[in-house]
Amino acid sequence: MVLEETLIICGQFDLPEVTRAFREADIQVRTTQTIALESLVSAKGAIKDIRTLLEDEIERIEGFTDEDFTDEDFTDEIDEDEDTESGDLYDSYLDVVDRVAEIITDFMEKHQPGDALSLIDIKEWMSLPAETALEGEMSEDLLFDIESSMLYRYMAFIALNENGLINAEGEEVIVQKHMEPEDVVISLPAIVIEDIDPESLKEYGVLTEMTVITVPELRLEFGPEVVVEMDLGDVDDIIDDLGIDEDVYASFREAVSLKQVVVVRTMEILEERGTLALEEIVEAFGSSTMGDAEEGWSIVLDLTPEFVKRLLNDLKKIGMVRKRGSGFRVV
Repeated sequence: MVLEETLIICGQFDLPEVTRAFREADIQVRTTQTIALESLVSAKGAIKDIRTLLEDEIERIEGFTDEDFTDEDFTDEIDEDEDTESGDLYDSYLDVVDRVAEIITDFMEKHQPGDALSLIDIKEWMSLPAETALEGEMSEDLLFDIESSMLYRYMAFIALNENGLINAEGEEVIVQKHMEPEDVVISLPAIVIEDIDPESLKEYGVLTEMTVITVPELRLEFGPEVVVEMDLGDVDDIIDDLGIDEDVYASFREAVSLKQVVVVRTMEILEERGTLALEEIVEAFGSSTMGDAEEGWSIVLDLTPEFVKRLLNDLKKIGMVRKRGSGFRVV
């Protein structure tokens, strides 16, 4: 059926809450729970190696001068601008590495091997900047700094755990050992090294690592009749209340909207011209437009005969059109 549509939600979700939201909006939906696989790609290496790599990349980019480019090759001038932007990004990534390194160093200075920290202690350590900020009014810049600091602490905690410096035992985290902060291996998003030559990465001992993880997946399936009658404004409200990612919802919304446009035009054609054969309906789509010439916009429907055939069959199944002989007409 071409009028069916599916919205796929990946990640954590509350199934009863999702189904209840659509039920209360009188929108019939069939839900299926499954598990999907996703890949997480990261750049992994010792702090000192990643720092050296980024510093050398910044130095390489800053080493370019106008003399390195000629008027005969305008493309190179464009590349120079791109390199400048890359240099700024590498500065930002280097700052992240330095901040994480500082947090790891501070943690090992305060906690010795054998120390036991409760989960509450760890939570307070990771959220301390936010609690401190609550003493005063938070500006947007301050809020950004707080969120960044919490992210750095989370990255530091992951590094401490993956390097065997801490270990969770029951309701406690035990400090296992110390090591030189510069030798601690950390993971950064793959975007950090995506423009760096793989050979350079090997030279600096930085590994590109892909981790395959399982992710809960919920499939929301909407039948043809539901898609045709769906009030997208109501669905917008449901999606917003459930906190579903807008980018994930956007493609679903567009698909439903386009199908509704096609259905509206199909019914208009049949109401205007009466009983029509498949070929005549296809021709009618191609020879007419929807829109408002005075407002300066129109919609052209360039649909294949196979799609129109399936569309008409869907409309017939849900009782919107009737087939008489070789032709179709409005019920």
